[in-house]
Amino acid sequence: MSSELNKKNKIYEVLKELLQYNISDIHFIEDHPVYVRNSSGDLIPQDIVFLKEELRWFIHDFLPASKIDELIDGTEIDAAHSIWTTRLRINVYFDKYGIRLALRKISDKPPSMEKIWLDERLKSFLHEDKWLILVTWPTWSGKSTTLASMIDYINQTRKAHIITLEDPVEYVFENKNSLITQREIWKHSKNWKDAMKFCLRQDPDIIMVWEMRDWETISAVLTLVETWHLVLSTLHTIDAAQTITRIIDVFPPYQQEQISVQLSLTLKMIISQRLMPTKDSNGRVAAREILINSPAIANNIREKRIPQIISIMETGFKSWMRTMDQDLATLVAEGKVDLNYVLSRVRNVENFKSLLNSKLNETNKFRPVD
Repeated sequence: MSSELNKKNKIYEVLKELLQYNISDIHFIEDHPVYVRNSSGDLIPQDIVFLKEELRWFIHDFLPASKIDELIDGTEIDAAHSIWTTRLRINVYFDKYGIRLALRKISDKPPSMEKIWLDERLKSFLHEDKWLILVTWPTWSGKSTTLASMIDYINQTRKAHIITLEDPVEYVFENKNSLITQREIWKHSKNWKDAMKFCLRQDPDIIMVWEMRDWETISAVLTLVETWHLVLSTLHTIDAAQTITRIIDVFPPYQQEQISVQLSLTLKMIISQRLMPTKDSNGRVAAREILINSPAIANNIREKRIPQIISIMETGFKSWMRTMDQDLATLVAEGKVDLNYVLSRVRNVENFKSLLNSKLNETNKFRPVD
């Protein structure tokens, strides 16, 4: 028993040491060095190796027997685990080397909208009684953190019932002005379908759905909005245009016209964001594309004229909208991110250079970018 305890203690001692630093992710790989992702987003190997037995004992600390059985059968498992004052989101899986764990560090408290540079003007949308707000991008873009900051703002400023449907529960909220119910799928409900169906009987005002993952979830989310709820969710899409297309195209052709109309009537805002290393390499900053629904955009959603939506966003700065290229130009002009890093990530290089020169001119730093 003492040797088993020592194996677990070794992992916890390493975690205690690593979590003191400004890192976002930790990777445990059977019989291989531990890797950590630093504040700039780079993966750095550590002079630490864990054996299969050590990782197995650690896994048994936070996974119930039923999940262990699923893991053995070849299923990847998502879980959350609190260690001291730090909460970790953990994915356990196998590859050719054996057991692997990807651990994501979650702050003990959700950050404020100000701290993550989320436009304060968007707060007004969180006081609405209806609408759909989406935060999008593939993994590791801070979607969960952005949603958590919004939920925390609502919790402080509204007297409402907030229900979160998550897999797993990440940020842990305490009731402030609002009542918060956090439910973990597979633990507090049998599946997504039941959780979304029965949450309507739990007197919600705001519902946060962790991810719109398939047509069934998307359909349920649109129904929740139509029943007069403010719904926040995520999608793994890289911009507003792709998000709208994905939602519509996931349905069979005979339903797409109906879904286009539903989406045009329920959507309020899409925030597509990506994390980028700062120019001084001391951290990361979020670049965000923002679409806010308007009569013109709603009409183009109904007609599925997606390219015209992009044109409206490009000229909708006074309505708080912006494309990803416009926000990247702002970040470069303000000296927050490196131009060379950004150039390979923009939609249109020539258009971006024109945007950047315009931004530099606004800030009296005009220097033509060739």
